Amino acid sequence: MTLLNNRLLITQLAFCGLCAAIVFAIPSLGGAEAQAQPQPGSEQRKQTGTALSLPQVTVTPVQAASYTRVITAHGTVKATHALTLSSEVGGRVTQLHPDFKQGARLSAGAVLARIDDTQLQQALASAEVSLAQAKLDAEEEKLQSSPNKAQWRQLASTDSNGILSPLRAPQQDVVATQLSLAKAELESARYNLAASQFALPFDATIVTRSVQPGSYVQPGSPIATLYSTAQAEVSVELSAEQWQHLPTQAMPEGGWSVTLNDATRDTADTQWHGRVTRLSQHIDPQSRQRLAIVSVDNPLDQAQPLYFGSYVEVHIEGAEQNDLWRIPASALSQQNHIWYVDEENRLAHFTPQIQFRQHDAVYIKAREDMHQANIVLRPLSAYLDGMKVTPVTEERAHD
Repeated sequence: MTLLNNRLLITQLAFCGLCAAIVFAIPSLGGAEAQAQPQPGSEQRKQTGTALSLPQVTVTPVQAASYTRVITAHGTVKATHALTLSSEVGGRVTQLHPDFKQGARLSAGAVLARIDDTQLQQALASAEVSLAQAKLDAEEEKLQSSPNKAQWRQLASTDSNGILSPLRAPQQDVVATQLSLAKAELESARYNLAASQFALPFDATIVTRSVQPGSYVQPGSPIATLYSTAQAEVSVELSAEQWQHLPTQAMPEGGWSVTLNDATRDTADTQWHGRVTRLSQHIDPQSRQRLAIVSVDNPLDQAQPLYFGSYVEVHIEGAEQNDLWRIPASALSQQNHIWYVDEENRLAHFTPQIQFRQHDAVYIKAREDMHQANIVLRPLSAYLDGMKVTPVTEERAHD
């Protein structure tokens, strides 16, 4: 009896456990079914998360165009003619031009100073007397060498061998030489007298004055240092790379136009206009550069005078080049590569053919298979070809 009761109890417990399992299993099955069903908007959030996970790169669009290289060089303004006016005769300074002062401007022909010419006048008079005496001696010798008909008959009767006439030839030579010497001495005296006054050979500004009233000068003594004012010149050194970008056509008669500005000032509000008039025909053995000579007419008569000794920056417009891309200097990687984003928003790179650099831009040859491109502004060393990215366009100003 007892055994039968035990079996009945076990059976009842097993049934209760089965019912409990069923009760707990039904909600679990419902939850799994609900979890298996897609929620509204979940696919869109998944796609958005994928897009946001792509790295962003800043790009700038470029397209092939024509650009002109502006060649920049530096130089010092100098006068076309810089002269130290010196004395050719000795004497005491007796007179100075009232405007013969440092910094003054005078016209060609103006007499800066005069020295005492008393002795020079005396030397001129003496030379004139010597010339007159030489002319008289020449006339007398002419008469001696040209006898009249009666003298010829007498000479013919006594000089049967004809030796008297040739004897006068050496005397004639001496007289002729003395006449030439007298003429040369007269010219020298006149020249020395003219040299006693110091006149300007060109329009000039007085840089320094070396004499005072009463000063005694000797031959070779400096009188003044002069700079011509009609034209200034600036010699600028150009490298071989810069020479390649000069205008390809022959230099016109007036030269290539250039602009100049003061290199010692940050602002370029003051400009001057000049011309490249000459090109040196040799290369400096030390710097390996050639010179271009820039001329500026009437430098001191400009609205803002261009003073001699100024340090200026010269801008020469070079030859126009076609099919170039203008890219920011920051777009050139440390490996000298240019990265761009293709039509599928994937990264790619190439090694550019740099034509020239100007300001903050690099001008490269456009690729033949691409007329335009989206250039990465600041490439990273971790970039890989074919890498998927999200481009962000940044518009930049172009020249």
